[in-house]
Amino acid sequence: MAAHSVWWWYTAVCIFSIMGLMMSFYIVEKTYIPLYNRPYSKTPGKLANARTRQSASTARSTVTSTISPVVQTEQMREVTLHCKMVCSKSAGDICVPLDLAVFVYKNDTPTENMTFNQYHYPVVRVASASNASNESLVLEVERCNLEEHFPEVELIPRQPSCAVIGNSGILNNSSCGDFIDSHDFVIRANGALIKGYEVDVGKATSLSVINLTLLLKYGRAMGNTNTTENLKIRAQFLDRVRTSNIRILWYPKHLYQPGTHCDYCGKYRSIIDGIRKNGFTGIRFAFSWKGIHVEKAWGLHRTATLGLDMYAVARTFCSNITLFGFYPFYKDLEGRAVKYHYFDDVKFNFSRNRGHSFTGEHSKLKELEKQRKLNLVVRDCKPREGSRHENTVREPIIDI
Repeated sequence: MAAHSVWWWYTAVCIFSIMGLMMSFYIVEKTYIPLYNRPYSKTPGKLANARTRQSASTARSTVTSTISPVVQTEQMREVTLHCKMVCSKSAGDICVPLDLAVFVYKNDTPTENMTFNQYHYPVVRVASASNASNESLVLEVERCNLEEHFPEVELIPRQPSCAVIGNSGILNNSSCGDFIDSHDFVIRANGALIKGYEVDVGKATSLSVINLTLLLKYGRAMGNTNTTENLKIRAQFLDRVRTSNIRILWYPKHLYQPGTHCDYCGKYRSIIDGIRKNGFTGIRFAFSWKGIHVEKAWGLHRTATLGLDMYAVARTFCSNITLFGFYPFYKDLEGRAVKYHYFDDVKFNFSRNRGHSFTGEHSKLKELEKQRKLNLVVRDCKPREGSRHENTVREPIIDI
């Protein structure tokens, strides 16, 4: 009787031991291996829609292959987030391609803290398989969150309507000023003169874009060397800032090549300091995450004009776009002479220019207009006396 009782106790202990061992294997197999560890990040942030090259299943299989009831200690590694889009809740949940993103510094950012981090991807820590030596150092993701991954800058919010202003003489006597100013957001190129031309070109400037030539010219003039020439250029520049009502100043090209010294950052900071020291404290300053070059995307064999760069970027945050002053010809549609710039008498030979494809770009813009993706104004906004065209402006484009 005693032997029978011992046998039953021995059987029960064996059964419970086997069940416990099976349960420990189950727990290890189902242990959750986090793909992304948020507590540490060189650029703090939250990963959205992440897809890592080293999948989570690989990490899990590494754990299950270790037959042990003890859960492995999680190992971490640093990876660089390569995101296609950058999104911002504070800018109205807008998402734009990172390659075309305009990063606007907050108004209280000191000039010396403006580092213009082009090509800068955020770095985070993720879970790592313990015995994986070939794990990628890059984490491909669809979207990054601006507020967490790029906290020092902001995006331009979504705009219902935008006017992109070129500097062609087609604007002379056009009476387009009121129509331009009726847009929610106005983009202008190279500090073009507004004073005295308000009837034709308007007064508002939401975003003023400058090229490399002006960055260097104004950067030198706004520096500490008070030569006669620098003082003259400085006065001219500040007068245009004063009369243009600029809200944001943007340099869209390379400030430096990846891995090199920021050659042009000093010039840009010199301009920013000069503007601020002269009392224009409401102006904000922007740079491109990557120097804007749209030639390949547009199928151009020459460098795109600044005007086309402006339009390509405007498409990322503008719902409806109207172009003014984009006209690379010597005569208008009624045979009247057209100046190269509406504000000066500079002569320019379009046919001999080898830097840009003016007529090629114009043809592409005309095609986009036919597709109802933009409105290209090449006539007067109000009829001149004796004009053969009474109504020269089309209805606004809807839902690009």
